[in-house]
Amino acid sequence: MNKDLIKVLLIEDNPEDFILIYEIISQIESPKILLDWQNTYETGLKVMKKNQHDICLFDYHLGETKGLEILQTAINLDCQTPIVLLTDTKNQELEMDLMKKGATDYLNKSEINGYTLSRIIRYTLENNQSLNALKESKIKLQEAQKIAHLGNWEYDLKTQKITWSDEVFNIFGLNPNRGEPTYLEWVEMFTLESQQLWDKNLILILEKAESCECEYKIIQPDGRLRYIYTQATLVVDNNSKPIGIFGTVLDITERKKAELAVQELRQKERLLGLILDRIHRSLNLDEILETTVESVRFFLECDRVLIYRFLENGKGIVEKESVAVGSNPILGQIIDDPCFPNTNIIDRYKQGYISIIEDVENPDINKCHVDLLKQFEVKASMVLPILINQEGEKQGSETIAWGLIVAHQCTHKRQWRISDTDLLRRLATQIAIAIQQAQLYHRLEKLNQELEKIAYVDGLTGICNRRHFEEKLDQEWKRLTRDNNSMSIIMVDIDYFKPYNDTYGHQQGDKCLQKVAQTISAVVKRPGDFVARYGGEEFVVLLPNTSIEGALKVAEDIRTQIEALRIPHTASTVSKWVTSSLGVANSRCCTDSNPQILLEAADMALYNAKNAGRNQVYIDDSY
Repeated sequence: MNKDLIKVLLIEDNPEDFILIYEIISQIESPKILLDWQNTYETGLKVMKKNQHDICLFDYHLGETKGLEILQTAINLDCQTPIVLLTDTKNQELEMDLMKKGATDYLNKSEINGYTLSRIIRYTLENNQSLNALKESKIKLQEAQKIAHLGNWEYDLKTQKITWSDEVFNIFGLNPNRGEPTYLEWVEMFTLESQQLWDKNLILILEKAESCECEYKIIQPDGRLRYIYTQATLVVDNNSKPIGIFGTVLDITERKKAELAVQELRQKERLLGLILDRIHRSLNLDEILETTVESVRFFLECDRVLIYRFLENGKGIVEKESVAVGSNPILGQIIDDPCFPNTNIIDRYKQGYISIIEDVENPDINKCHVDLLKQFEVKASMVLPILINQEGEKQGSETIAWGLIVAHQCTHKRQWRISDTDLLRRLATQIAIAIQQAQLYHRLEKLNQELEKIAYVDGLTGICNRRHFEEKLDQEWKRLTRDNNSMSIIMVDIDYFKPYNDTYGHQQGDKCLQKVAQTISAVVKRPGDFVARYGGEEFVVLLPNTSIEGALKVAEDIRTQIEALRIPHTASTVSKWVTSSLGVANSRCCTDSNPQILLEAADMALYNAKNAGRNQVYIDDSY
C-alpha cells in the first residue's frame, strides 16, 4: 500500500456509528483517509457502482436489508471496490459465510479503534493489490493458452518411450538437441511430493481410464523450482486396449508465485496480528517475546530465532529462543562477541543497521564474527536491532539499542528474502513498543507502591499509620465475626512524653518514638499481628485470634522491653527511664458488632493505667 490519500466509502444508517468511525479515522495520521458517508442502501450502491473508492465499509444491517443480500447485489453490479462488512456481534459462522460470498474482510463494531481500523484498511488494500496481480496473471495465462503452442508429450506404454515437443523441453529447462529423457529420468525431475501425486494419478489413468488434470512441482537442472499444470488422458487402440498416454504441460510458475505471495501476505498479517494483539492485551513481556520467537521461526522456517539483550558490560544474553529439533539451544547464554569492542557496530545498530549473512564462509565477513557464529553451528543469519526511545536526564529522548532479534539457519546457507527482512523489521518495532510498555508499567507499579507506602506507612517510625490500622481493624472484625473468633487490642502510650520533648528536644523525641516502635514490632512477631502508630506518642497493637490472657502477656512484654531500652527520662515522675502505660481489651467484651467499641474499651483501659500511676498494664473493666 503506497497511497498518499485513501478514499473510504462508509455505508451506515446509524449516525452514532458514523460519528464514531469518523472520529477514529480523524485520529489516524498515516495514511491520510478521506471518508465518504452514505446512509442508505440505495444511495450507497449508486456510489459503489462508480468504483471511485479504495475500500468500502458496509453495515451488515441497513434497514430491512441484510449483509449477504447487500454483498450479492454489489457483486452482481460488478463493483470492484473491496468490501469490509461491519457486524454488531461476533458470529464465526456468519463471518466465514461473508468471506465465502465475496467480502474481503469483516470487523466487529465493538472492536473498532484506530489500531484495528488502520490495520484492516492496510491489509485490505494490500490484499486487493495482490489479488489484482493474481487476476492479471490469470488473464495473461488464458490469453497465452489461446494463442500459444502448449507443450505436449506422449508416453508409449509398450516401448516406454517419451516424446516431447520443444516447449516441454523449455519448461523443464532441457536442451531439445539432447533428446527426450527416459521415463525414470523424467519422473525424478518432480519433487518427492509431486512424484507421489503423479503415481496416484497414473493409477487412475491406467486402471480407470480417467483423464487427469493436476499441478506439480519440478526441479530444473540448474536447481530452480517451477510449477507446471498437466492434462493427461489414456490413448486406446481400436479394440479399446490402452497403448499410451497423451498429455499437455503448461508452466504456471508466475501464477503460483502470485498465489503464494497472497498466502504469504495473509500468513504474515495473521502473524503480525497475533503478536500485535498480544502486545495490546498483555503487559507480560516474557509472554510477548515467547510468542514472537515461536511464531517467527514457524513463519521463516529457520532453525533458530532468538531475542538478544545487551548488557552493560558490552556482553549480551539470549533472553528468549525458539530452536528446531536437532539444533543446539543457547537460551540464557551470556555471549561475549569479540567484534563489539573493536567496531562501531552498536552505533550502526542505533542507525538501523541490518546484518544479513547468507553464507558464513563468505571471505568478506569479519573473521571474529564468523568464529562466533560457528560456535553455534550457524550457516546463515539475519540480525535486526531492537531500538527504544529513552528519556535522558540532560538531553531528553535518545535512541537506545536494547537488543537484537536474530534468525539463524544452521543446516545450510540461505538466501534471505526481502519479505523476511521486512517481517523482522516490523516485529522489532513492535517488540520495542512492548518493552517500553512493560518498562512504563513497572515504573507505574513502583510509583503506586511508593504512593501506597506514603498512604499507609508512618513517615517517622516506618510502621503502619492510623489509616492503615483502621482499615485492618474493619477487615479483621468482619473475619472474626464470620469465623466466631476473638481479637484483642493493646493501646500503648509513652509516659510523660511531652515533658520528655520539652527536656530533650524534638529530635531526641523522634528518636525515642522510633526506638519504641521498633521494640513493639520486635515483641509482636506473629504474621497476623499488626502494629501501628495511632498518633503522637500512642501506638496500637491488633492481635487476631488472641484471648485476653494472651494479650496481657504480650502487653507486659512490650512494657518491660520499652523500659529495658534505658532511655533516660529525668522529667518522668515514675522512673528515670522512658516507660509506657498500656490498655488491653478483647472482643468478647463487646456484645455489639462494632470494632469501635473494642477500640474505645482498650483506650479506657489505657486511661485507667495512666490514672493508676502509669508504667503498668490495665485490662478493660468487663473482665
